[in-house]
Amino acid sequence: MSSFMLGVIVFVLVSSGAFFGIWLSQTVPPQHRDSRTHDTIKLGIGMISVLASLVLGLLTASVKSAYDTTNSEIRSFAADLMLLNDTLEEYGPAAAAARATLRSYTARAIQDQWPDEPDAGIRTDDKDSGKLLEQVRLQIFDLPGDSPRAVGLRTNATSMIATLLQTRSLLIARSGTSIQPVFLWVLICWITLIFVSFGFNAPRNPIVTIAFLTCAGALGSSIFLISEMDSPFDGVIMISSHAMRVALAHMTG
Repeated sequence: MSSFMLGVIVFVLVSSGAFFGIWLSQTVPPQHRDSRTHDTIKLGIGMISVLASLVLGLLTASVKSAYDTTNSEIRSFAADLMLLNDTLEEYGPAAAAARATLRSYTARAIQDQWPDEPDAGIRTDDKDSGKLLEQVRLQIFDLPGDSPRAVGLRTNATSMIATLLQTRSLLIARSGTSIQPVFLWVLICWITLIFVSFGFNAPRNPIVTIAFLTCAGALGSSIFLISEMDSPFDGVIMISSHAMRVALAHMTG
């Protein structure tokens, strides 16, 4: 389900819950609408409201943290690519093939992670993309030279390519959603129940209707933002490809 559709569903559920509460307050017998009943409902819903607020805050913080971590890993990945390219360039003409393969991988990785941008169209967990990085590793192993300088550069390059492969695996693992659907839907049910109680205790007038619709829109947009941040390479809120494009420009410059 898309983030937009999820936000719309939350808006519909929350607003419908509020209007159902208003209808319910006009339907139940008068003895079920006395002050003690309202006070008891307020106490129970107050507890649920606190729980929902805590869960919503924790969910937002968790998704934001995961988004920032992925963004940081992308920047680190781009920096490692540039550093590996510089190391291979320092090695000399013997590493020209490895540098060319590394450039090809970087261009493909950009197309992989940001398929909607210009010159894109290949998914990043594509096996051919991974083979390019593996090919760079094998080409580094095959670099000639036994001088202390060549051995040192080759050792550094080998360590860098291992780090790149590990980071790539982490990025692929993070490409999926981190939010458990059951967890999210339980939260939505809590919020809907809260607004049922709000509607039950609210008077019937246009101002209340506008307020409920505004609150439902705010909650729907918050769930939309959470869902968007949980998919950092898709949708409206995406991690920028700037760092990777800078790395590619550095290699071709």
